[in-house]
Amino acid sequence: MYQFLQKLQYWMMGRNGTDQLTVAALIVGLIVSLFAQLLFWPLIFVSYLLYIWALFRVFSRNLAARQKENQAFLKVWRPITQWFSFQRTKFRERKQYKYFKCPHCGLKLRAPRGRGKIQVTCQRCHAQFVKRV
Repeated sequence: MYQFLQKLQYWMMGRNGTDQLTVAALIVGLIVSLFAQLLFWPLIFVSYLLYIWALFRVFSRNLAARQKENQAFLKVWRPITQWFSFQRTKFRERKQYKYFKCPHCGLKLRAPRGRGKIQVTCQRCHAQFVKRV
């Protein structure tokens, strides 16, 4: 078993392996295949194409192209995950903090709840405004 793992490790040298785009393709393929079984069976071919594309990415030796594809995917994916992460933080801290935007530059700010009206200074544009928290 150990020799097999060593041979597999040697064979994978110089190959792309798994990255965020590959994992996303596998997850989307799984979701599409579930929908295909429930609603419209020809969609199963789309899931097969996603699986094949993910395997191609894993075993590809063209690292520069695969990294470029992954970076383009992350440019789109990171803002989505950051938005959901911020919403989760806002929900978790909803009793301790009030979240709001600066009226001048739009920076997201927070202030502790229960202080009444306070004067807030934006950290980015240094604008001062009064906010009820």
